[in-house]
Amino acid sequence: MTFHHFHKDDAHVKRERAKARELRQTDWWRQRLQTGVCHYCKRRVGPDALTMDHVVPVARGGASTKGNIVPACKDCNAKKNLNTPAEQILDALFPPEKKNLLIAAPHGFCSGVARALRMAEEALNATLHTPHSTLLPIYCLNEIVHNQHVVAQLTAQGMRFVCRLEDIPEGAHVLFSAHGVSPAVRREAARRSLRVIDATCPFVEKVHAEVRRFAATDAAIICIGHRNHEEVIGVSGEAPGRVRIIESAQEAEALDIPPDHPVAVVTQTTLGAAQVDAVMDALNKRFTAITRPPLSDICYATRDRQDAVRALAKQCDLILVLGSANSSNSQRLVETARDGGADAILIRERADLDALDLCAVQTLGITSGASTPEAFLEEVIEALGERFTVAAPSPPPC
Repeated sequence: MTFHHFHKDDAHVKRERAKARELRQTDWWRQRLQTGVCHYCKRRVGPDALTMDHVVPVARGGASTKGNIVPACKDCNAKKNLNTPAEQILDALFPPEKKNLLIAAPHGFCSGVARALRMAEEALNATLHTPHSTLLPIYCLNEIVHNQHVVAQLTAQGMRFVCRLEDIPEGAHVLFSAHGVSPAVRREAARRSLRVIDATCPFVEKVHAEVRRFAATDAAIICIGHRNHEEVIGVSGEAPGRVRIIESAQEAEALDIPPDHPVAVVTQTTLGAAQVDAVMDALNKRFTAITRPPLSDICYATRDRQDAVRALAKQCDLILVLGSANSSNSQRLVETARDGGADAILIRERADLDALDLCAVQTLGITSGASTPEAFLEEVIEALGERFTVAAPSPPPC
């Protein structure tokens, strides 16, 4: 087998390169790999022992029956006195063209998450230098942020995650997560003499303050958000019985509040802008006197990441959003990408990535939720390195 004739004609080289690239993606080649039968000796070998060979076509007196490309075992290649397997020669002559991988900017940790994790690590480090530190674990009420990688890492460092204050011994350290807690939880922690480390995100605390301010008026308080989310539970606890939680425009239309009654609206910080706009449209049609905070409750990090994904969706076939299933901001990124015209999939762990068939994807986008560690993003990029080349996304139009 010789390859010198490949270099005589640039057009021929391009044709062969395209042919090899296309055949590698076909069911024909996948079936050959699975069957594992050498074109020459007809022996069945494992897929790892099978390579591509390039032979002279039948029209020129050769034996090729499939576009000059045939499966060949390494033994048959060796009999041709080749020191390099034919697959590697083909890769050298016709390197498969890598597809583009675009990474959204910004992505990953927001300032609130970074602050909470810094406080958690400082607390854990402090216990290491405390006498009898094994008697002083740090407890965290609920997940510090909604990401299984972060929770697993802190658990390995000694933090204990609980769902109820009753599960924490009196006098122990307790860390309140970035999602915040209600005043009732704070009072209970004080009653149990718990030493509180408050990692509530400042943007979440802003919403708490707004509810307290609105509660001093006679306005009906409406919170747009997911009623089972820790942030919304904590916010509504600022005015028990006064806060109506709604998740959709349909729920807004069904509110049993007189249309001329004053209404004050706050929002969960991690919602999508489109979702909030749809609910606000319904509220504006229902009520004549609506008060909202002067600045949006959706935090700037959430808005910026959604804007980046919206721009990325115009350039990509598929966007991978790295984050946990219970992460509101990660789920909103998936929705934003789909609304922008791209397909989108939530990747929670490496196994989710390995299960994907990306053969038909020419331009792949990646982003990560505000609670997703950068290390997970780097792991995914490394895994995709053989098929995709990292490229800078095009700047959005002015």
